[in-house]
Amino acid sequence: MKVICAGLPKTGTKTMASALRMLGYSVYDAPEHLLYQRETWVEIFDGKHDNNIFKKMYKDIDAVVELPACAVWDQILEAFPNSKTYGIPNFHIYLAICRLMSPSLYGYWIMLMKCRKACFGYFANTLCINEMLTRSAYRRQEAFVRSVCPQDQLLVYNVSEGWEPLCKFLNKPLPEVAFPHLNKNSQIVHSSIGLKSMEELKKKVRDDVMQRAKILGFCLLGIIFGVMWTMFT
Repeated sequence: MKVICAGLPKTGTKTMASALRMLGYSVYDAPEHLLYQRETWVEIFDGKHDNNIFKKMYKDIDAVVELPACAVWDQILEAFPNSKTYGIPNFHIYLAICRLMSPSLYGYWIMLMKCRKACFGYFANTLCINEMLTRSAYRRQEAFVRSVCPQDQLLVYNVSEGWEPLCKFLNKPLPEVAFPHLNKNSQIVHSSIGLKSMEELKKKVRDDVMQRAKILGFCLLGIIFGVMWTMFT
């Protein structure tokens, strides 16, 4: 683990994940956490592990971004004390919490609820976001990051600043390509970077919906057959 991104959702996290990948880092963003570590994260939120679990979870990963890692960034830093951390002083209010594409994916929904509780201190839902509590959560996160992270390992950074401060902080050469800007206004930009995990998530949703639709269809056929049998016997 080399880089821990402590910024909460809607603080340029998708852009940051893309930039780190372009710099050669292996990155776990929200889709990777969801797909590959979901059960372990649920256990973490249920108090079944201490921060030593992160050494096992992320032993081959260079950077973590977004939910749920940002909720316990300080614990991940304790597990990887030489990692560098970045936080964001200017943020967009978290008013567009993502909706899962299939309500039947109960396990993913549970994890999402636990992530929101850990980050914001209350169970935000997709229909009603408490703007006052959410703004307070962002301010607490910023103050906490500034007070806890060692200053020589902290970059207070806004993605609008581009490559230069980030590359200087990470001791990386400046890329010859433009700095990425992803997920503006909560619209996921589909690109080759990170697309595989998003497509995997969509496939899981599609498969889940189709499976449950088949089960529901068979149940309905059974009910119809039962009614007809009763009527004609």
